[in-house]
Amino acid sequence: MVKKMNEYIIDKDIINRRITNEEALDLIQNASLLELGELATLKKTQLHPEHVTSFIVDRNINYTNVCWVDCKFCAFYRHGRDDDSYVLKFDEIDEKIDELLEIGGTQILFQGGVHPKLKIDYYEDLVDHIHTKYPQITIHGFSAIEVKYIAKVSKISILEVLKRLQVKGLSSIPGAGAEILSDRVRDIIAPNKMDSEDWIEVHRLAHSIGMKTTATMMFGTVETDEEIIEHWEMLRKLQDESGGFRAFIMWSFQGANTKLKAEIPDIKPQSSNR
Repeated sequence: MVKKMNEYIIDKDIINRRITNEEALDLIQNASLLELGELATLKKTQLHPEHVTSFIVDRNINYTNVCWVDCKFCAFYRHGRDDDSYVLKFDEIDEKIDELLEIGGTQILFQGGVHPKLKIDYYEDLVDHIHTKYPQITIHGFSAIEVKYIAKVSKISILEVLKRLQVKGLSSIPGAGAEILSDRVRDIIAPNKMDSEDWIEVHRLAHSIGMKTTATMMFGTVETDEEIIEHWEMLRKLQDESGGFRAFIMWSFQGANTKLKAEIPDIKPQSSNR
């Protein structure tokens, strides 16, 4: 990449080599969205010329909103004593899956709050119920923090949680809870949540038993550009090791009704280049 007469010119040969962290930082600070999209398309075509873009129809089902983690960026969670807290009954979940099937859906993204009282038996029964009644539905569920807490409250290992749920019909786990894989950021926006290495370890263990996962990133809180690169590098290292990530999804922080927005009203990423 070079700068010329106040214009940013990208050397497209960059797609022919493994991008460095320094090059990635340069790109996200200086290249336009259109330029990044063009590079991404070129790289995708280079790696997978036979594949076309595709999609599936799925539905997010939040089986509970009860959560003890109290992430400051979240407006979804409730405590068990709150009037609007819930844990869905199995027949309520069935209704949502029936509605999905009516429109040709094939997968559910299944996750909730980190409920302080639900143990492995509950999750085994839940996954088994869905997989038995709806064998045509792919169950993509339970974030790394949920898996870790199920292990803790059930007094078993994380690996055992994953294996037991896999046997019952869990296909893959989502990347929720990654936010930004920088412990400085996590200590600000979600101080009670697992640290970056723990998030990576849950996904590493899932990959070790042949369970695919996805990776995510929530941007737009207090992270720097350098911390975004740190996040990507951690994901890339695990992908190099296991090849277990099947997708990467990112979204922007939405601050309405969150503690984080209340505490930092003018919150924005810490960079002069955005």
